Amino acid sequence: MRFLFPLGLLGLIGIPIVIIIYILRNKFNEQTVPSTYLWELSERFFKRRNPLSGLTGIISLILQILTIAVLSLAIARPIFVLPNTALEYCFILDASGSMQMQSDRETRFDLAKAAIEERISDARLGSTYTLIHVSTETTTAYERLSDKALAKELLADLTCSNGSVQYTDSLAAAQKYFNENPSFAVSLFTDKTYDAHDNVEIVRFGSDTDVNYAIGDVDGSLTGNLLTAQANVISYTTDETLTVSLYVNGKTTPAKTADIAVKKGEATPVTLTANTDAYDSFRLVIENEDSLSFDNEIISYNQQSEAAYSILIVSETPFFLQVALDVYTDSKIDVIEPDAYQNNAGYGLYIFHSFTPDTLPDGAVWLINSTKSVANSGFSIRGIIETDDPVELVKSDSTSTTTRTLLQGINGKDIYLSEYIKYSGMYTKFTTLFSYNAHPLIFAGVNALGNREVVFGFDLHKSDLPMSTDFEPLVCNLLAYSCPDVLDRTDYVCGEDVNINITANMKNVKAISPDGEEIYVDNTADIGVLHLERVGTYTIRFSVSGEEKNYLIYSSSPDNESNPTLKGESFSLHGTQQYERTDGEYDPLLILFICLALLFIADWMVYCYEKYQLR
Repeated sequence: MRFLFPLGLLGLIGIPIVIIIYILRNKFNEQTVPSTYLWELSERFFKRRNPLSGLTGIISLILQILTIAVLSLAIARPIFVLPNTALEYCFILDASGSMQMQSDRETRFDLAKAAIEERISDARLGSTYTLIHVSTETTTAYERLSDKALAKELLADLTCSNGSVQYTDSLAAAQKYFNENPSFAVSLFTDKTYDAHDNVEIVRFGSDTDVNYAIGDVDGSLTGNLLTAQANVISYTTDETLTVSLYVNGKTTPAKTADIAVKKGEATPVTLTANTDAYDSFRLVIENEDSLSFDNEIISYNQQSEAAYSILIVSETPFFLQVALDVYTDSKIDVIEPDAYQNNAGYGLYIFHSFTPDTLPDGAVWLINSTKSVANSGFSIRGIIETDDPVELVKSDSTSTTTRTLLQGINGKDIYLSEYIKYSGMYTKFTTLFSYNAHPLIFAGVNALGNREVVFGFDLHKSDLPMSTDFEPLVCNLLAYSCPDVLDRTDYVCGEDVNINITANMKNVKAISPDGEEIYVDNTADIGVLHLERVGTYTIRFSVSGEEKNYLIYSSSPDNESNPTLKGESFSLHGTQQYERTDGEYDPLLILFICLALLFIADWMVYCYEKYQLR
């Protein structure tokens, strides 16, 4: 036995104090009674009926001593060690989207948390608890925690995601604990079944008969004034007739409703049309009630890019560039000669051809045939190399995503030039597209000002690139890189990463999730990444030159999380399960308080009895 607070035993000093008070107290009580023979007879009568009345004082003393002793023990908190009664528990909690399916207004996730809490409450004192939370990212909520109250408090704070989960990390973590102690009791709380689960207890929630419907694979088109919305609907556990409604531009009244007969487990296409001159968004909804609500609707946004960039070309011979840009962009294009350039501001893209500014502007920039170094450009000029014979540009064979995107649709053959510029001190974020003799001649990246930059190391008029079939697609790719749409698309699946193209002057980039949480996005690189954890509409918000812009995207439910009857092949730990227990503990605090209450009551009864006898 040990005491958590041994100083509480100092309360036992009260025992001798009570005894001294009992010895020194005045035992004589002055009372006024009638001195008659009848009273004396009655007094003798009461004494005969209550032979223990003389012991009430000593009984009260004993009760008070016991009360002090029990109270001191309760304060000192005695703990008794019980050999081989405690365990190390590892709880793996599935927080995937399907765990939000409801039954009797309780989600599977809530039932799983209640089951874990019950196990913690019932476990022997001295046990430890490890909880692995498997959401869109696997985290260990706590590790080998012995405080029951804290373990249950941290459990209550965990939430369920809307997306799919991967068990690889959680299984690896559980395997680590199991290797350290083969007696680790590992339990997976999930709504899925597994054919094999060696050394792991599967605690399953939900039923294969839970009814759920889902909608996905949405697509829409506008022809004239007719909007056509298409999607697939599915009923996972029953044949059903589903009522599907089409809502346009956020209206609460459906533009069209149809009843669709679907067979169990088969995706059934549905097409609805509505008359509208234009649309910003449309929403398809399954009106039938089921166990999971967030997969019953899907939204498609017809979001055009707000990035209408103005372009400034500084060149004496802008013909080739101007023609190519006119084909691939609707942006406003201004052309000035080098002498007229005075650090003009307000453009999204600056193209300097055979001219180098003294300082780089704050915006995307193309430097074509720059013959002098400029600060923050990310490179320096070593000199102009003239060739006796035309040399051929060599297309990069890199398989990086950026290179493949910028060279998409480009043959890269038979492009010759008669002179080129040699560079040094190349900035590490540049991607080489074309080179000659290992010298980069067309490359792209982010300069020291954080803006996207494209560099041509030669004069366009001293090469046959403008006459090549590769010129216009190259300009198109570089334009898309320099002035990209903020988002490549507006439809995503929960659990995906959204790539946000960080353009010139973009500030305060953040996303607002469907539940109102603000998520700030790193805008120091050319692409910011947002991880989607919720089903619903996300707002991508940022400012450009003081003007706030908003983009809307929809994160839909993953198909596999809508199925109430998901099965897995295996969730097993390698090794041999042992059943050795550690020493547990027993805390008699509750019993001590009960004894304390009984002693108080008994002492009060003795006191009342004594007063009654002395009346």
